[in-house]
Amino acid sequence: MLRRNANALAAASALLAALPAVAQVEPPDITRQQPSSASARPEPVSASTAGEGDAANPPAAVTTIPQQPTIQVGGGYLHQFSESAGDNGGSMSADRFYASFSSRMVMSDELTLTLAMGYEFDWYHWSGASPFTVQDPWGSINLFGLQLRGSFKVAKDWTATVGGIFAIAGETNADAGDSIYGGGIASVAWTPTRDLMLGLGVLGVTQLEDDPLIIPIPVVHWQFAEEWELSTIRRPPASPFVGIDVAWEPVDSKLDVAFGVGWQQRRFRLGTTSSAASSEGVGQDQSWAAFASVGYDFAPNVRVDFIGGLTFYEKLQLVSTSGAVQDATVDPNPLLGVFATVSF
Repeated sequence: MLRRNANALAAASALLAALPAVAQVEPPDITRQQPSSASARPEPVSASTAGEGDAANPPAAVTTIPQQPTIQVGGGYLHQFSESAGDNGGSMSADRFYASFSSRMVMSDELTLTLAMGYEFDWYHWSGASPFTVQDPWGSINLFGLQLRGSFKVAKDWTATVGGIFAIAGETNADAGDSIYGGGIASVAWTPTRDLMLGLGVLGVTQLEDDPLIIPIPVVHWQFAEEWELSTIRRPPASPFVGIDVAWEPVDSKLDVAFGVGWQQRRFRLGTTSSAASSEGVGQDQSWAAFASVGYDFAPNVRVDFIGGLTFYEKLQLVSTSGAVQDATVDPNPLLGVFATVSF
């Protein structure tokens, strides 16, 4: 069964307010390939069977940890349904589109070098009274990111990843030069067995009109029972959420189900308007969501994930060029989306 790109910080696009593929922790390249179909799902390996096989058919090295393919392309769409925003009786909804691309340019036993890019387009819809002192505080937002990262072995069972990040986030008519930010990412992961990976990553990025953001993000992938796993790295590469999933992955099935919780944040430059409260200022959208997903492998290298959930906390922020800050919360609202991944 095709497994999602091993982006343990997959989500860091949310943190970057840029792209899902931009801040990833690569797993140790244990097998150099992932199972090509549901029937190829690895079976548990015991001490008594580890050496079995013959010269013509040696035992294959298998792992339940997701492996990064040479090239991966992802895309997705999420609709956030309309709900009350602020205390003035107005409401907000959004349509969000995602795209990601990653390519391993260098692959060896000791080192991999990967280029990752991603794009997110958010189209906000406002109805009724605005939650801020300006009507329709922002409209269409473009978020783009670029990352070059390297992953290398530092010891037996230990792998480190470091990378640099360039990103741009702004409203469609915002000044591009004022929408740029960047930073870096570093992580270390320990893989003592074929179905366990534990690690820690640190993401540091500058923020538009705010202090730099530095946060730790845990890396977990654990098959704690047959057909069940707990993971921070199994989501689609284009997914914007930072969080953790519990997944049921039946043996010999192309379908799997997961339940998770995730966080995301977008911070972006606003365009020029006639209002001093928003013109060339900064907008921010931060939220927590719980969701369920159903994934299906249409082919060995083609996967689709259907997602439904609920944003149970969302906070909007508007910062003017003078530094005045306005906050508003959005009532819990449903989410519905789909993500597709193609690997080569």
